[in-house]
Amino acid sequence: MNERLTIYIVGDFRSGAADGLAEFNYQNVKLLEDTFLFEFIEFNRANSTDYYRKETREGIEVHCFGIQGLHVYKLSSLFRDWLAGLSANNMIFHLSHIWNINNYLIARQLVKLNIRYLITPHDSYVYGRLYSKSKPFLKRLYRKAFVRIFDKYVLDHAQIVHALTAQCVPSLRSITSSKISVVENQVKDVGISPTFSQIKPQVCYIGRLSIFQKGIDLALAAFAHFKSTYGSAASYILVGPAEKEASEACGLICENSGLTLDADVVLTGKLPEKERNTVLAESKVYLQLSRYEGFGLSVVQALSAFKPVVVSTGIPIGGVILSYKAGFVVHNTQEASEALKKLFSMPADAYEEMAKNARQCYEKEFHPDVIKPELIELYESVVSK
Repeated sequence: MNERLTIYIVGDFRSGAADGLAEFNYQNVKLLEDTFLFEFIEFNRANSTDYYRKETREGIEVHCFGIQGLHVYKLSSLFRDWLAGLSANNMIFHLSHIWNINNYLIARQLVKLNIRYLITPHDSYVYGRLYSKSKPFLKRLYRKAFVRIFDKYVLDHAQIVHALTAQCVPSLRSITSSKISVVENQVKDVGISPTFSQIKPQVCYIGRLSIFQKGIDLALAAFAHFKSTYGSAASYILVGPAEKEASEACGLICENSGLTLDADVVLTGKLPEKERNTVLAESKVYLQLSRYEGFGLSVVQALSAFKPVVVSTGIPIGGVILSYKAGFVVHNTQEASEALKKLFSMPADAYEEMAKNARQCYEKEFHPDVIKPELIELYESVVSK
């Protein structure tokens, strides 16, 4: 394989971002920067279309293009000229996400210039029937047309479609016949040692407070049932950014469920990494009942911290969790409540065994040392293909 392949990533390069895509790009680049050359392409609506700046962040070159006032169905001429000036030898592009008209516009240019690319459709669950059924008819119709015209073009012309879990494959295969390679997310070790004596009667969740997608309403209902049915004194700590409406919705759910906000349920907002890890270290179990999920980054972080997890079937890594006996995968709030009861009533030795299973699941399936060679092979196969 050619030396020092250059990979252009369309997306923002920044550390400590709240969104999973930025975290995915950042962690992969830091893991592989000794193997490949990475450069980022960012589009900024705060600057006019004649704006271009190249800067270096943490040793990574970032190309910034202004798109202020640019029509959503157009690329800036400055970016198109820059793209045309690249050499197609020993370089590839990496696109991400779906329902993104920019991907379509860029892919058309890459195809025209014979530049190879791969795409990681982080939210491929939206192609599935379950997700579509929850949307209004006109929205389903619009999105179906968008997928069949724009997303399909991007997927069909990619050298490789990168699926984050095996559960993504059927949904992707319903759209494209392109080669699909499954390489799961590598997740940085949060560095929490098992200090079982310091664990509090506490459940936690880490992530955005997206009530519907992340199933915050389901998790609160399950936690309320657990407390009322089994007389538990546990608290539920939710760590992560929240819009005002989401915080208010959580308060209303708590009120209707007999939970006291700031006592039974605590919304911390986004916390610095050290404080977030303290909450995780002190919690007995991690609870996340997403209705649908692209991967489950925070779930894996919990596994790395020796935390048994209770997750919904909407978390696509549930099968792996079950295979390691690292927690419970549940279909509804009652099952989640019962799972919490089992964890809180476990003898100490049984709980510690499940906690160690959680860590083993992380080390064997999601540790950077495990995923790194798979990512290297993924990128190199784009060139060979």
